[in-house]
Amino acid sequence: MDSAVRALIDRAEISEVLTRYCRALDRLDEPLLRTCFHPDSRHSHGYTGPSETFIGYAMDVLGLCVATHHHLGNISISVRGDEADAESYFTAFHRTGPVAPEAFAGADNKDVFIGGRYIDRLERRNHEWRIVSRTGVHDWRRDEDAADAGFFDLPASERGRRDHTDPVYGRGK
Repeated sequence: MDSAVRALIDRAEISEVLTRYCRALDRLDEPLLRTCFHPDSRHSHGYTGPSETFIGYAMDVLGLCVATHHHLGNISISVRGDEADAESYFTAFHRTGPVAPEAFAGADNKDVFIGGRYIDRLERRNHEWRIVSRTGVHDWRRDEDAADAGFFDLPASERGRRDHTDPVYGRGK
């Protein structure tokens, strides 16, 4: 295969891993989150250690939130054969409840906005790209009193859901 075409395919596959991570967090989809990491991967973002342990930690923390929304911006990817480095800018929204997760201590009933970057090392193993090391860096954070401007008055069918009842899981059916 032409090297330029291979590079485009690699970048597209890596980008899919990065965006799948955001969907998994926001839909509280633990099996999907597992597909983003190789089993021996490491994670350092709110928790430092094996990604396997981070997955449970993330589901616990985000499960205590009323809503979340993770968005990727600029993504820079450098591929070297079966290894790659990526830096992804992110903006994350977390609506906390009456008791905020420990990760957001003191932010009860708040809208917590965080801007930062995911700094990843990825490897292609068995023809599949996954993260082997992730470091999350926060560049800014803003906490505001929770305000939804009637969002929760919308019909449930018009709001995103944090499980497999979300419309994204019904595509192609």
